[in-house]
Amino acid sequence: MKERIERLKALQDDWLQSEFVSPASDSQIEDFEKTASVFIPETYKDFLKLSNGAVLLGGDCQLYSVNMNDKFRINYDFSDGSVPDELLILGFYNSQHICFDKRYNSFIFYKYEDYDDIKEECLMFSDFYEVMDYIIDIATA
Repeated sequence: MKERIERLKALQDDWLQSEFVSPASDSQIEDFEKTASVFIPETYKDFLKLSNGAVLLGGDCQLYSVNMNDKFRINYDFSDGSVPDELLILGFYNSQHICFDKRYNSFIFYKYEDYDDIKEECLMFSDFYEVMDYIIDIATA
């Protein structure tokens, strides 16, 4: 995960600028899970332990934190409740939520439609490392 963050930091064009914040501690992550009644997947915890949230690609992408005082914290839904409960919202890219699907143990880019009808159309990843690789591919294409 650290190598992926370093690759994003190295991108210099204005629209590719990324901002990372101080890491979250294990106790902050555990407290957030208890307070928010959520389960954060291990590979996203790997990210949080290096940066407790981030703004990527000049603001086109944001990864959420475990800080209860942040507006952009895990499970923040900018679409006013259109995200199904089985999806844990971890961030966004453009107009899509970056989510963890608890049912299928996978990460997806979700749009505002009935998920069961469109899940085949959603980008799916087996872990958060693959999500970061995808974001890097967008930035370097």
